[in-house]
Amino acid sequence: MTLEAVRERYPDAQTYIFGDSAQLSAALLALVRAGKKRATCLSMAEVAGGEVVPQIGRCDIATTFDGWPALVNRTMELRLVRFCDMTEEMALAEGEDEDLAGWKAGHERYYRRLGIFEPQMELIWERFEVVEDLGAVDRDDQDAAP
Repeated sequence: MTLEAVRERYPDAQTYIFGDSAQLSAALLALVRAGKKRATCLSMAEVAGGEVVPQIGRCDIATTFDGWPALVNRTMELRLVRFCDMTEEMALAEGEDEDLAGWKAGHERYYRRLGIFEPQMELIWERFEVVEDLGAVDRDDQDAAP
């Protein structure tokens, strides 16, 4: 299914990518598909750089790293939290780590790669539900256009 066709079905949807590499994107999409990942977070620094803020009730389209529509998620809950104040319950809902310490270590590495890490940085934590699995996975053929 093309991204344009999905946008026709979900006209208010925004698109986004999990992670900052094809490998991380594929791993996070797999966690969502397995039912382990039902939350994510977005830094206010990313918002300042142009990332779209999720809205409760809106459906958004998660794409593969190469732009193919993978999932449609509906935002169920949003919380503003500083990195240093992340709770274990919220971190574990992201489905990536066994405990809060693991979440902090992994997310610090991620935000350092982006050049935006600060212990006091503000995050928008989002709980979502999967509305539709569109089946796309990252492709080896980088010439294929979404």
